[in-house]
Amino acid sequence: MTRFVIEPGGGSAYRQLYTQLKDALAAGVYPPGSRLPSKRAFASELGVSVITVEHALALLSDEGWIEARERSGFYALPHGAAQSVPRAALEEMSLPQSIPADFPFSALCRIMRRTLAEKGERILAKSPPMGTMELRGAIRRYLARSRGLDVDEEQILIGSGAESLYSLVVQLLGRETLFALEDPCWEKIRRAYEANGARCTPLPLGGDGIADEALKLCAAGALHVTPYRSYPSGITASSARRKAYAIWAESRGAWLIEDDYCAELAVVRGRIETLASLLPERTLYLSTFSKTVAPSFRTGYLVLPRALMAEYRQRLGFYSCSVPVYDQYVLAAFIDSGELERSLSRRRKKQGI
Repeated sequence: MTRFVIEPGGGSAYRQLYTQLKDALAAGVYPPGSRLPSKRAFASELGVSVITVEHALALLSDEGWIEARERSGFYALPHGAAQSVPRAALEEMSLPQSIPADFPFSALCRIMRRTLAEKGERILAKSPPMGTMELRGAIRRYLARSRGLDVDEEQILIGSGAESLYSLVVQLLGRETLFALEDPCWEKIRRAYEANGARCTPLPLGGDGIADEALKLCAAGALHVTPYRSYPSGITASSARRKAYAIWAESRGAWLIEDDYCAELAVVRGRIETLASLLPERTLYLSTFSKTVAPSFRTGYLVLPRALMAEYRQRLGFYSCSVPVYDQYVLAAFIDSGELERSLSRRRKKQGI
C-alpha cells in the first residue's frame, strides 16, 4: 500500500487522508478500475479509526474520484468522472449508501396506503404550526422508550430537517448569543448559525469530547454538541464529558443544543445517556429521521425546555410547519407500529457482527 502519513497538528485526520488519496489518484497511483485498500487496512496503517477513513472515502466518492461497490470495496474512477456522469446517475449511485438494504420498504408502503385510506382528504389540510399531534405524540412515546426522556407533546416542534431547526434555535436564543461548536463539526451547523446572524466559536475535541480546558474557558451563551459520533471526527463524548457539559451550562446559565442525530444506531449495551436527561431545563434536544428512516422525508424535531415554551409561542409561534401533513401521518404510524424500532434493532445487530 502507498505510504500515507497523518501529521500531528496537520489538521483533521480525515482531511489529510482525503488530500493524500486525491493526489495519489490524480498521479495514477491507483489506475482507473483498480481497487483501493480496504478501510481497515487504511485505518491500521495510519493508526486512525475506520470512521475517519470512511469520511475521507465518502468525500472522494462524492467528488467522483472513486466509487463504492457493494460488498466489494472502493474502486478508482477515470479522472473527471464526476463531471462526465449525469446528475441522475450520481444520485442513483448514492442511494445504497443512504438507505439500508434491509429497510422495511414493504411495511412503509402498507402504512402509506393505509394512511391514504384512513385519513382521506385530511392529508390536504394545513399542518398545525408545531406539527400534527399524531407525530408529536408518537415522538413523545418513542423518546420515552428509546432515550428515557420525559417530555410533553407541547414541547415538541416538527421541522423540515436539521438546518431549519438550527435556524429556529438562533432566532429563539437570539443572534447576540455566542454559540460554541465542536471543532471539527458538521460544516452545515456553523454555516446555518452564521447565515442567521449568529457568532460562533470553535472548541477543540479531544479523544472523549470537548477538551476540558477549552470548556472551562468558554464564555459562550450556548453550546451545540453531538455527543454520539460527532461528524466528521467520529468521537463519542464519554459519560464524564456529558456531565461536564451539563455542569458548565448550569453554572453559567447557558443553553445546550444536543444534536442526537443517530445515537439510536449505537451498538452498545444499554441506553446512551442524553444531556436532555441530565439537564432538561437547559437543553434543547434535536434529532431527525434522515438516518433512522430515510433522508427523503426531510423531517426533524426539536424538543424545547419548558422554560422556553412561552417565549417560543410569543416570538416564533407564527411560523407554519414546513413538513407535509401526509408525511407526518406516515411517520407517526411507522413509529407507533413498532417498525422503526424493529428496523433499528436489525441494523444494530448487523453492525455488531
